[in-house]
Amino acid sequence: MPRTAAPHFASASEVRLTGADLDAQRTVGVTLQRLDPERLLAPFRREAGLPARAENYGGWESDGLDGHTAGHVLSAASTLSAAGDADAAALAQTLVRGIRECQLARGSGYVGGVPDGEALWDELRAGRVEVGAFHLNGRWVPLYNLHKIVAGLVDAVELTGDPAARETLEHLGTWWLRTAGDLDDEAFERILECEFGGMTEAFARLALVLQDAAYLRLARRFARRGLVEPLAAGRDELDGLHANTQIPVAVGFATIERAARVLAPELLPDIEPREGAAARVFFDRVARHRSAAIGGDSVREHFPSGFASMFIAREGPETCNTHNMVKLAAELHHLTGDDAYLLWAERARANHLRSAQHPGHGGLVYFTPQRPAHYRVYSPEAEGFWCCMGSGFEAQARHGALVYATTGDEVRVNALVPSRAVLGGVEVALDVDDTTDPSCVRATLEVVAAHAVRLAVLVPDWVDGDAPAVIDGTAQTDAATAAAGTRLVVELGAGTSVVTLTLPRRLRFEQPADGSAWAWIVDGPDVLAQRQPDDAVAYRGTGARMGHIAVGPLRPLAETPVLAPGALARALRLGAGRVRVPTADGSSVELEPFAGIHDARYTLSWPLAADSSTASAAERRAELERIDASSLGLEARTRDVIAFGEQQPESDHGLSASDEEIGVHADARWRRTRGAITATLRDWSGTAETLRVSWLGGDDDAHLRITVGAAVVLDEPVPAGSGDETREVPLGAATGTVELPVRLEAAGSATPRLRELRLLSAASDR
Repeated sequence: MPRTAAPHFASASEVRLTGADLDAQRTVGVTLQRLDPERLLAPFRREAGLPARAENYGGWESDGLDGHTAGHVLSAASTLSAAGDADAAALAQTLVRGIRECQLARGSGYVGGVPDGEALWDELRAGRVEVGAFHLNGRWVPLYNLHKIVAGLVDAVELTGDPAARETLEHLGTWWLRTAGDLDDEAFERILECEFGGMTEAFARLALVLQDAAYLRLARRFARRGLVEPLAAGRDELDGLHANTQIPVAVGFATIERAARVLAPELLPDIEPREGAAARVFFDRVARHRSAAIGGDSVREHFPSGFASMFIAREGPETCNTHNMVKLAAELHHLTGDDAYLLWAERARANHLRSAQHPGHGGLVYFTPQRPAHYRVYSPEAEGFWCCMGSGFEAQARHGALVYATTGDEVRVNALVPSRAVLGGVEVALDVDDTTDPSCVRATLEVVAAHAVRLAVLVPDWVDGDAPAVIDGTAQTDAATAAAGTRLVVELGAGTSVVTLTLPRRLRFEQPADGSAWAWIVDGPDVLAQRQPDDAVAYRGTGARMGHIAVGPLRPLAETPVLAPGALARALRLGAGRVRVPTADGSSVELEPFAGIHDARYTLSWPLAADSSTASAAERRAELERIDASSLGLEARTRDVIAFGEQQPESDHGLSASDEEIGVHADARWRRTRGAITATLRDWSGTAETLRVSWLGGDDDAHLRITVGAAVVLDEPVPAGSGDETREVPLGAATGTVELPVRLEAAGSATPRLRELRLLSAASDR
């Protein structure tokens, strides 16, 4: 079928941000300059057999993901370099030359920081494949790690044109083609059971960068059948899956279609109904059915079956997910021209991604809890090196990535982000006033064109009614008044033109897609929240295990004001971005844009009553009290916890398993073994007295023996059909110990499907 010209997003070199987004970009630039490139490169030098110049950074950089941060930093620095940051350009060049030195030292084309990384492929070729969701042959997500360096080099080539980056990428790409070619499809699909990051996207982009369809074929091998096939058939089978294992792969599905349009159009009849359809279904299901109003998704890194857990958990939407979903939205807009993808991406960028960077010290957020009155922690200085630090570097550098595009003779403004752009013979200056009038936003575009030009401005979907336009001081007719979510298209002559848009804010509730009795409050482009009084919790994370989690006390849900469905009709605007909303008990809450709240607890989501009656509000509060009664007591006693089948809780406790199986039942993830599971629990307070273990019932006989230190604390059969169980057993001699090695084994059969292991204080210890 004939295709219209695809929109071409303006490059980073064509766009200069102003205002708060420029501040965010500059802040991440400063953060990157505080990193030591020799420490980032240390894992690569070790694996290349070169003398050490510096020691590894700590945190994840020394726990098996050695080297992953360098790829993220290279991507971010390359973006900033293209935007005119000379210091970032020097950093990108230093990293590329360091990576190239390591590649030449190895001599095979391979380069990476994975411990004993190249030997992994010798093992796989020899038929040794020991795979779990997050480990492959004893290494923590090695393909996920290696993806970061491929992606970083692709960005360096695309954005800086560095010939050394291209040479390094060509040699690394050749190594990948040769190595992957040694594995048959069955073996290759099996290794994809372990998280492999954005390899699908990276190789599709590599195909475009090098204009070589061999990499497109390799990208398709990374299109994991277990994900692409149900999605292509229109089925959402995402419940319980690790979210950011799936999202980068879905980005790759869309990039495969984009690359095929350029390099292999003959493959499109196969790709469009497979990878292309899967990308579209995935985006719809995650963005429209699984995401919070800020654009984030997941609970404790996994897709829940509904929203109930999102409003209870301390570990809410993960920043990495949103970063990658915005990339998917961009790819799908490129493929389809559908502006709905851009509208969603701008909401997520402005409310989640920008808010995930501290405006002062530049720390980055991992989880953004939706639980009322909780808080976030920011990454520490040169410690931790979590995944969301790396993707956060990239996200903060990319705030201008989708603002402008061109297609044919049309200049498109896709988001009202204060900025300047030079697009061929057209210069655009975009200024936004969102403070003078609290009820509306005014956007002014000054366009200086060497020739006549068509300007197409995407009117945000949050506009209340239409967006009237004034061009060169003259109010326009209805033809130049655009409805929310459509484009205002005007023909401008050569010279200077000024277009002003008035955008009335629409104040509204947004409820979860599953109809849960909760709501977010959104005012125009801003998701609003209530800032809570500071209670001296630590807002800066640490480099320790679980240092990315806001572990301070949970406040009772029942303390959250209940709102009536008609509350916003009686809301009062207090000033720019500030709204007072009446509550069901006759009081009120004052709200402000969530993206500006830092170093504080906040309430972002609100319990809704079924109607405006006092009885309805009382029943909603009683529901919250019941939730509190079932969860807060256990939470207060908990000194440490492992959620089985979840990547970070298992990795944070050094979990190791043999002859294992991982699965999900409803929203319950589980792990069992016919061998043994070992992990280390920690009791920093020295007050733990019992161990609480939970498992799912099953149709087969099982057995569970638990040893803490040298003492067996539980040893019993689990008969078939016995149902779900939770046992609490004394620690005995291990009481008062900080580190408690735990071993769970089957004693000749298989363990039950283990859900959770908790270290608890006495019931009276609060």
